Amino acid sequence: MSEFKFDKNHILEHTNGGLDVILRLYPPAEKNGRFAHFKLREEESTASAMVKKTESGTYIVTDFGSDGKGKDCFQLVMEEEGLTFGEACKWIASEFQIDGLSVQFNTPELEVKIATESQKDGQYIFSYYNKISEKHLKVLGPLVTNQLCKKYKLKSCEQFIQVKEYKDKEGNITERKQIITKSTEKYPIFVFDFGTWQKIYQPLNAEKQYRFRYAGTKPKDYVFGLDVLKNEHVKFANDYDGDDDDPRMDNVIIASGDRDALNIASLGYPVVWQNSESAILNYADYKFLTDRCKNVSYLGDIDETGVKQAIKLALAYIHIKIIWLPDWIKNQSYRGKPRKDVKDYVDLVYKKDDTNKLSRNFNALVNTALPARFWDTIYDEKGNFKKYIFNNEACYRFLTYNGFYRFEEESAKEDFGFIHVENGIVKRVKYHHLSGYPTEYLKRKNKPIPLINTIHRTAQLSEKSLAKLPLKTIDFKDCGYDHQLLFFKNKIWKVTKDGITEHNYGNIDAYIWEDKIINRTVKVNKEKAFTITKDDDGVYDIKINTTKNHFLNYLINTSRVHWREFGDKPFKLKRKSIRETDPIKCKALIKEIKEERKAYQVTNRFNLEEKGLTPEQIQEQKDHLINKLFALGYLLHKQKIEDKAWVVFAMDNRISEIADSNGGSGKSLTYEKAVRQILSSNKYIAGRDKEAVKDKHMYEGISKDTDYVLYDDLDSHFPIGRVFSEVTGEFNVNAKYKAAYTIPFSESPKIAMTSNFGLFKPSSSAERRILYTVYSDYYHYKSELDEEEHKVTTDIGKLMFSQFDDSEWNDFFSLCAETIQFHLSTNEKINPPLGNVEKRNSLQTMGDGFKEWADFYFENRKDEQVIKNNAYSDFENRSKLKGWTSQRFKKALKEWCKFYKYEFNPDEVLNSQGYNKHNHQGAATEFLYVKTSPQQAVSLEHKEPEIDSNFDPTEDMPF
Repeated sequence: MSEFKFDKNHILEHTNGGLDVILRLYPPAEKNGRFAHFKLREEESTASAMVKKTESGTYIVTDFGSDGKGKDCFQLVMEEEGLTFGEACKWIASEFQIDGLSVQFNTPELEVKIATESQKDGQYIFSYYNKISEKHLKVLGPLVTNQLCKKYKLKSCEQFIQVKEYKDKEGNITERKQIITKSTEKYPIFVFDFGTWQKIYQPLNAEKQYRFRYAGTKPKDYVFGLDVLKNEHVKFANDYDGDDDDPRMDNVIIASGDRDALNIASLGYPVVWQNSESAILNYADYKFLTDRCKNVSYLGDIDETGVKQAIKLALAYIHIKIIWLPDWIKNQSYRGKPRKDVKDYVDLVYKKDDTNKLSRNFNALVNTALPARFWDTIYDEKGNFKKYIFNNEACYRFLTYNGFYRFEEESAKEDFGFIHVENGIVKRVKYHHLSGYPTEYLKRKNKPIPLINTIHRTAQLSEKSLAKLPLKTIDFKDCGYDHQLLFFKNKIWKVTKDGITEHNYGNIDAYIWEDKIINRTVKVNKEKAFTITKDDDGVYDIKINTTKNHFLNYLINTSRVHWREFGDKPFKLKRKSIRETDPIKCKALIKEIKEERKAYQVTNRFNLEEKGLTPEQIQEQKDHLINKLFALGYLLHKQKIEDKAWVVFAMDNRISEIADSNGGSGKSLTYEKAVRQILSSNKYIAGRDKEAVKDKHMYEGISKDTDYVLYDDLDSHFPIGRVFSEVTGEFNVNAKYKAAYTIPFSESPKIAMTSNFGLFKPSSSAERRILYTVYSDYYHYKSELDEEEHKVTTDIGKLMFSQFDDSEWNDFFSLCAETIQFHLSTNEKINPPLGNVEKRNSLQTMGDGFKEWADFYFENRKDEQVIKNNAYSDFENRSKLKGWTSQRFKKALKEWCKFYKYEFNPDEVLNSQGYNKHNHQGAATEFLYVKTSPQQAVSLEHKEPEIDSNFDPTEDMPF
């Protein structure tokens, strides 16, 4: 990371003019969305400070209790943290993650010395202060006191020494050192000291994993605070005979960590806690607590990990009550992260002049806590069992703890349905799955029949009652600008530009509908299927690392646009050169040539670099493959990006007459078969069905869950501009029998098209929105050009996908992930070589009839001036094409010139207004000029003969 620059304006821009910094330092400065008076000094009787906005747009704090001068965020940080200006800039940048800067200001003092002879390896030596300073107590919590810390054996550590021996490879001691860690005024070190062992706590350590360490031998499954309960509360539930008042204490709260426990204790509640948040209470300790306490509750963090742990404990011990912190604290942040724990809650609610408010609010949280146990047991005055009653609210929580929720769905009855969520996998469930779940649970746990019957009889598990289940809002987004998630049967893959990583369900923050999981067991391949590099001149190159990936091999062959040079043409020439008249011998020679061709094709079937091809031809084939991999990665990366909004258009490389629809080149295998293996939520539109593509309800069924729309096998005059609004903007769906709706750009599907034809009249605007992919005719049907068809199964020996084994499926999915990785690593549009694309589009725009006329008419009229009206009249008379205008005729001629790489109306023939108009026989006349090469001299002389007045248009045509 580069050194942070102390640019005040830059910092102010990223902190809302310094207001964010001020509110971080003084949260009471804002109340209910408005600035409020607050105290800068605790001893003040009246709040005298106020935030103001200056004319320049920055914020200051005016202290009317002092000199009344305004101080900006930099001055305030310098005063509060005791920093220089440069340090204050770094502090702000670190707190608000400006430019990714992370700096730890509060660090311990470290010293290393040679160990003494009496010191032993692994030994810890502690020095303590007599009491914890007020400043260090505030790090623990606003109401935490020295008396409370003493109760839980927490001390303020001046320094601790760790003795460490260092050995060489042979095990000989080379050094003995004592590493001394000293606390400072801004960096407290706390120690829970139990005599024979200690727990060291450094709450401000920047590295979370180093905040705790142990000295001595900690007892297994130790529960902090149990010794306090034993000393202060000695009566058991067994001592209670029902005649006297219950001797047990009212509450004990299980906390998730040390600091939270101290804050709970500071609010007057007995507390215990385990070594870590993820630890599960063993039964002996649970029994100990329930014997001494009427209500055992758990209070954890409300981040994702904390919620999971709370639910885990609630279901392990169904009688433990769960206290939930309010969600609003997550809307507050510290160091750029949402608040989540008891310490955060106390800090946010506590006001020195109103501690009663904090106590009232916290007591309310405790009193409204419920267990996952969805029934209550009623006893009579003598403590004898009377009956069970159903607890609605507890049951709702029990169901949600087990993953059941309401989910809003437009298609569901009453606008919602029921779902079950487990480890991020979401599936729709019926009402009876929920209503029957509590009794199924009781039966599994062998609970008493009277209890089971009570639940059977209740009317509180009706569909109407269960409609009160909490509504679950789920973000199913599985992609971002820098990543894509792929969900398989056994793993989740996260693809970034840097690599592909595997994750277990439940260990990554992501949700997926169960029916959208790819039902395959996978493992990321260690070896990448391909490696793409780019040189200093911007030229891409590709290295193929495996010959066993069927789908990659297929893509290679569809990119071999020059395969005929040595894999087809030489053998056709050999066949044509046969002069043998004996039919049997001739047949044998033909068979020999076919076998020779087949052997050559087998040897070179996945080879982009056939011997004999020029470097330019090899590069062209590589570019076609790189483009296909890029386009595939683009489609499989679901994130819509404004400057990467394209429709993928797959077409054939082979130039043929418009009426000649070749097909069979493998386009649909990529976009209709392969892509849909990943993007299972898709819409297929048959392009040859003219009624389907004209239907105003064509997008019926498309929603924000749809990932992909495919127009397959479009005809020659599909108006591609029709889809551009959906490619680059919102997706408008006109559904049958429903109101039309709009899908936002960010949630709309990507679009691909396949066609055996070029595009009709593609504009420059269209070209910006199209990502072409071009398929060679290596795979082809039987035709005049080829006596035999060549299919994909010919090369790989099996049907693609439907006959794959597990290893071949794994290779396919790994390749798909690599294409996403490649796409994410680029910031440009990678087109294929566009030579034949442009020719196909030009042919599509001008049409076969015009091309045939122009080929004939301009055979001997190139590189000279031709009167436009004469040419247009000749075209009308000979072609017999209807509905043509002079303007369309001229545009078609431009496309004809583009097709043959001629220049239409070069600059040399244009007049001062930019037109090819000149005086001819006393009148201004428009001419046409077809220039065949840059070196060709240009003449304005007109040599065209007059049209024969006796010309019969039905004669003298080459077609």
